[in-house]
Amino acid sequence: MKPIAFAALLLASPAFAQDADEASVAAMTAAILDVDCLVTAENGDAVLEASGLSEEETMSVIATMYAAGSVALEADGSMKLIDEACE
Repeated sequence: MKPIAFAALLLASPAFAQDADEASVAAMTAAILDVDCLVTAENGDAVLEASGLSEEETMSVIATMYAAGSVALEADGSMKLIDEACE
């Protein structure tokens, strides 16, 4: 399952844990930065692999990042990292 699908699933499941550890969030942030701050259907698998996280860890990380305002879902289904390095 691609991270975009994870993000959509998370939005549909507001009770999902938002307690990812800082190292996991940092790993996902680095993976998203490596794809120029935008996760798409085309690069989602590569981002997941680059993060080194399991699908379950990824779901928790994305929920944590979304709750913190670190990622945003775009109208086209992509997920954008909100970071000063992405501006």
